[in-house]
Amino acid sequence: MSADFEELSVGFEPRPRMNADNSLSGLLDRRALLGGLTAMAGAGLAAAFPGSALAAGDPNACRSMIGPKDTWIRGLPVIDAHCHIFNARDIPAIHFITKVFVPQYAVNLSAANKRRLASEISDFASQALGRTPSFEQERAVLEARLAGEPELAALAGSPALPKFARGSDRSSFGADVADNITAVRNLIAILTGFRHKNFEALSATNALSRPDTGVALFTPAMVDMDFWLGAGGESESSVGDLGTDASSLRQNAPARQVELMEMIQRLYPGRCHGFVSFCPWRQVDDLHHNATVGEGSGRRRQTALETVQDAILNRGFLGVKLYPPMGFAPLGNAALPPGAFPDALADTPYARDFGTLLDEALLGLYRFCVTNDVPVMAHGAPSNGAGAFTNSAGRKMDYALRAHPEGWRKVLEQPGLSALKLNFAHFGGSRDTGERPEWRATIGAMMDAYPNIYTDLSHYPEMLMDSYTGTGQRCSAAARALDPIRKEFLKSEAGVKRARRMLYGSDWSMLSKEFYYADYLPVVAHMYRRKIYGVGQGAEKNAQAFLSYNAAEFLGLRAGEKARTRLEAWYARHGLDPAPLRRFDAVGG
Repeated sequence: MSADFEELSVGFEPRPRMNADNSLSGLLDRRALLGGLTAMAGAGLAAAFPGSALAAGDPNACRSMIGPKDTWIRGLPVIDAHCHIFNARDIPAIHFITKVFVPQYAVNLSAANKRRLASEISDFASQALGRTPSFEQERAVLEARLAGEPELAALAGSPALPKFARGSDRSSFGADVADNITAVRNLIAILTGFRHKNFEALSATNALSRPDTGVALFTPAMVDMDFWLGAGGESESSVGDLGTDASSLRQNAPARQVELMEMIQRLYPGRCHGFVSFCPWRQVDDLHHNATVGEGSGRRRQTALETVQDAILNRGFLGVKLYPPMGFAPLGNAALPPGAFPDALADTPYARDFGTLLDEALLGLYRFCVTNDVPVMAHGAPSNGAGAFTNSAGRKMDYALRAHPEGWRKVLEQPGLSALKLNFAHFGGSRDTGERPEWRATIGAMMDAYPNIYTDLSHYPEMLMDSYTGTGQRCSAAARALDPIRKEFLKSEAGVKRARRMLYGSDWSMLSKEFYYADYLPVVAHMYRRKIYGVGQGAEKNAQAFLSYNAAEFLGLRAGEKARTRLEAWYARHGLDPAPLRRFDAVGG
């Protein structure tokens, strides 16, 4: 691998935050925390933190799909525009797995097997999630690394993630409960890890076996689900309904997550720049709290929007992540009936005007993003809904429908917002999420009508559902997934422009539930080049644009653009070499 794709060392002093007693901000100072972690090594830290040193599983023969003759990808600065490295301190993990993830993906299980799966998850999670590194622990480790200290021996090494025992001729969430359990165990192993070790696993997973070939830049996205899944913004994550002991897991506020992510960006300069989450409910709650205590009060909170602004303008973040299927529409919430939101809302003092307040919070975000050329990534598939309500016609409406791209038309029609940069993640849905042709048709129509609409092909299980022989000729499921894109979505003159709006994304760590997840990049890269031809500049140029050029434009990485200027200032403040950013100046065409 060239220097562009290798870990870069950093040897400058960190910026400690001191308390009045001269200890680092938090519960313990760095030395005490590191000493505690070292002491734990004697009892087996790898067991205590099962996700602390993850790496990709052993590559299988499919990686030969990218070989010596594939000169078109050599040296290409691939961008993973959709990935995650959060852990169970950042999201209410058990709520997400049991209330969102399993109901969505384990639909083929019998009732008895669903109960067995729920029991297995509960038992495993009660042992694992409580050992997830805290904010103070990870900050201490990162400060030590940034100060030039070597990695703790207890955290060194790269034990592989478990591989699935069976072949990859089906999705992991089929009718086999053992496959389901293994998939969830993979995910929980990551959710219990240090975030910077999760980034190392992400990096290793997306490496290719050729020199100068692989992902050059990852854009890990935070997500904020706390209010919608019942964890709340200032409370502990409650999982008492599952009878586990993980209720002691206090969720990190987004501002703390931003602090850790910035340190990870400094540790891996040029390789990692994140997307900060925004939850409009949190913004509503923050504003109400501040109005109650007074703006000059010491109890004033940093609002959700202020956290976004700080991350983008000061901390090296590239974009914002929104998750409408949690329960909010991109705009137009004021028109929804009172019962269209979670029951927990009834206990809040702002319940009566909630829809209107959500819209005001969202419009404030969109205006900031347009003014500062900040891209937004929004979940864009009918999946992962956090609830449902019954409308006036008696029809049950899943929150997942609030991710429909049509809902964004109201946003783009607002004065001054037509230029909003927007990525509809997941391209309307893969096989696992009930692919919806009308969602894709809407995405295409919006690409035609607005200048900055994009979509990503992240987490498509079809790419990993064949028994690979190493020749790349048996990827029938991948071919069936890509053929309609060429024949339908990219047909006619509109297809030329649409091809420049397609983005590569892995959706790691969610991808870890799939068989041979480590083969996602080589399969997608190889099959996209083979199948997306006869459009625009041809197969190789289309594949290069998909893997790199389009994302560089979406993220604003080229010289002179606002995002690039902000990043260069951030690099200068931290004494980092901005040379990695110049990789994106030459891409395009």
